[in-house]
Amino acid sequence: MPRRRSFKPLDSSQGRFTVAAILCTFALFSALSVGLSVRATEGSHHRATVVQVAARQRTLAERYVQEVLLVRQGQRADPAYTGGVLRDSVVALLHGGTAPAVNGDDDATRLAPFKGARVRAQLEQERRLAADLTATGAAILAGRPARGRLTAHEHVRGGDPMLRLRTLAALTSNVSLNTARSMAAGADKGISDLITMQVALGLAGLLASLGLAWALIAATRRQTAHFRSLVTSSTDLVLVFGEGGVRYVSASVTEMLGRTDHELLGEGLVEQVHGDDRVALETTVAQGTSDGVVFRMCDRFGEWRHLEARVTDLRGDRQVQGVVLNARDISERVRLEEQLTVQAFHDGLTGLANRALFRDRLNQALARSARSPAPLAVLLVDLDGFKQVNDSLGHDAGDHLLLEVGRRFDGVVRPNDTLARLGGDEFALLLDGADGPRATAVADRLLECLLEPIEVADRELTLSASVGVVVHPGGAGDSEVLVRHADVAMYAAKAAGRARWEVFHNEMDREFGEDLGLAQELRVGLQRGEFSLHYQPEVAIDSSALVGVEALLRWQSPSRGNVPPDQFIPVAEDTGLIMPIGEFVLREACEQTAQWRRAGLLPDSFVTWVNLSGKQLSVGGVPTTVHAALEASGLPPEFLGLEVTETAIVEGGAAGERARSELQELHSEGVSLAIDDFGTGFSSLGQLRRFPVDVIKVDRSFIHGVEHDPKDSAIAANLVSLAHALNLVAVAEGIESDGQLTSLRSLGCDLAQGFLFARPAPADVVTQMLADGGPPVPGAPPATAPGRPHTITALPGA
Repeated sequence: MPRRRSFKPLDSSQGRFTVAAILCTFALFSALSVGLSVRATEGSHHRATVVQVAARQRTLAERYVQEVLLVRQGQRADPAYTGGVLRDSVVALLHGGTAPAVNGDDDATRLAPFKGARVRAQLEQERRLAADLTATGAAILAGRPARGRLTAHEHVRGGDPMLRLRTLAALTSNVSLNTARSMAAGADKGISDLITMQVALGLAGLLASLGLAWALIAATRRQTAHFRSLVTSSTDLVLVFGEGGVRYVSASVTEMLGRTDHELLGEGLVEQVHGDDRVALETTVAQGTSDGVVFRMCDRFGEWRHLEARVTDLRGDRQVQGVVLNARDISERVRLEEQLTVQAFHDGLTGLANRALFRDRLNQALARSARSPAPLAVLLVDLDGFKQVNDSLGHDAGDHLLLEVGRRFDGVVRPNDTLARLGGDEFALLLDGADGPRATAVADRLLECLLEPIEVADRELTLSASVGVVVHPGGAGDSEVLVRHADVAMYAAKAAGRARWEVFHNEMDREFGEDLGLAQELRVGLQRGEFSLHYQPEVAIDSSALVGVEALLRWQSPSRGNVPPDQFIPVAEDTGLIMPIGEFVLREACEQTAQWRRAGLLPDSFVTWVNLSGKQLSVGGVPTTVHAALEASGLPPEFLGLEVTETAIVEGGAAGERARSELQELHSEGVSLAIDDFGTGFSSLGQLRRFPVDVIKVDRSFIHGVEHDPKDSAIAANLVSLAHALNLVAVAEGIESDGQLTSLRSLGCDLAQGFLFARPAPADVVTQMLADGGPPVPGAPPATAPGRPHTITALPGA
């Protein structure tokens, strides 16, 4: 039986790489060894040359003395040449350069400066001795006395010049000998160091190679163990199909399905495949395509597992001879995709269809209606008073309420109808194949199912709803138009008293559709900065002093032109846009007033009045908005006043108490408060007595007749007297004639505003007016200088 090849995690190329790495290591250390040897050899050769030059200095010193003696005896000799060679050689040894040649002996030699401190000191002494020696020799030959001080600081006894010459030659020879010995010792030490380094390099190379080999062996073992672990514990599913069915299944397959190998081999595995997927799997295996296949298999618990497999055709490989499927269990991914699909088209709270699914179902219904004319109806349901539940009981209670409402609505409609929650407390219902009577009958059932109280937060609540109904008779249609018409009908139901349904008709579109379009333009206009503020001056009647302005909102629409506030303010309050609009007015008014104040145009008693909507007060959070506007502009609170309506201060319940508490907080901080249009609402004198009011503004409806109508005059007089009795400031609104001004002046009214003085104007016009001292007041003395306090009735808190 042939021996099977052992498993090798590293192939032949990786083995060659290992051997190459070890050889490279040996080569590297060998190259270092040879390089260091060459360098040391060159250094040794240089040191030998240096030692040779140093050693000949002794011979040159002795030769110099002999040549001096020969010259004195009349024989031919050249001691000057020998002395020059002696001096130049020691200089070359000391500083580097060329050591001169010696005739008949050595050639000229290029030397580098010697660096050893001890040798350099010896060479320096030798240089001085050579200079003293040649100087003494030259003096003897010239017949001069050789008595000068020696530069080498040596002490030579006796006055005989030749004795002195021989002594210096002996000293020079001795120093030269010592220098040569020191150089030779250094050369010997270099050779010893070279030998030591060669041994160290050899050992290091051997250890490095052994370490590398050990590391490679350890890495190979780790790789083998890692690969074996991956193969045995991988969650990938491996199946091999051949003749007769499945020939191999990995352990991960048996673990996932909870079945043994014997149950899955052959035709056993195919029997566990879902019937709808079996043909696709068999076709893929037969063709051996690499496109992959997704199929379902049943485990021993009866659960269907989704598998995604890639196919590799290895029937031509004699080691495999089959089709290999590498599969993954994607059951969790499939379930997640199904959940995401549900979340994308269903409301997360109620589980009903959401806006996207409702719109898709509506488009499909309209497409069917266009092919075979059949009616359909759309109902839009909005809960009445749901916001109060959220505000008073909290959002958890509101969510519970929506869940119960959705459950009740779902019990009313047919299974083939589409009930959706569009958002908030708004529901929609699509009735496919329903005409007008059927649609209104369903609307009645929706309203009836809300009559039974709903228990929320240990309370029983009874809700109502406003339902808008639109019926499409059949044929082509537009889903956007149908939903908008249902929305218009729903608004009509709310306007008609709520807790009812209304069927859309064209006149309704003209009446209520205008408000919907206006609301959308309001949103866009607020984003595009189409709003601005005009300011109407407020003056003291008994003088021409300008003591304040009222900030009035203006909207210049690109499509509608200048839209009056009485047209868009109610729409803003109904849609909740009054909140961001109110914040805008507060910010702009505070910033403009702060600019006037920084320019020194305002008296100390000046107040800019901003109107607060009853909606703003009922929602709450006014102090936060006011504080933010004052802080951003740097305006002291004494320069800001808030105008509220009578109904805002007499509103009952928690909302009224909160509004009064917030206004009291602002008043204690210095913000002035005024009751606007006083006398036209349902004022409670008891509330007025306890409420922190600074100013009463008499409505213009009484001012218009004060000059000719005794009743209006009497009402105005009583309102002014009431204000003074309560220590409040009385302001007359809407003065347009001199006669009205005269009458109000006689009644003792404090302040006034109206077209007689100035119309609302942009900030730059009011700026010029402040610089000029204010608008002219008929029959009043000249105004005081701008920026100084005026003598008028002081506003409490200002």
